[in-house]
Amino acid sequence: MARPIKTIDYDVNSDILFISDGEKVKASLDIGDFVLDVSHNNLICGIEVMDASENLGINKEVLKHIQSMKMSVTYKTNHVYVLLIIAFKEGDKEVNMPIPLTLDLGHKSPRTEVLVYN
Repeated sequence: MARPIKTIDYDVNSDILFISDGEKVKASLDIGDFVLDVSHNNLICGIEVMDASENLGINKEVLKHIQSMKMSVTYKTNHVYVLLIIAFKEGDKEVNMPIPLTLDLGHKSPRTEVLVYN
């Protein structure tokens, strides 16, 4: 079952995109231009993308008009795979942004979670 994304915030001046499910953050992991928030359950509960327009290949003006978003997080034994699927109001454009990351969050078995914002 999908958990809701409670916050999507794009700061056009700083070019930072922030996504969160509202869970309390235990730790934040800086990985280049990406900051992953980890909950007390060792699950990804948020992501911050610095230089979002450049890293996502999306114009700043378009990023201001996110219509819906889905963040799929797949946990493997030695890495996490994050897939952002973003739909925009202008032109009904949909963008898939895979973010493969090698992190060990202590997961013993594979698992996939889906977070949705509509």
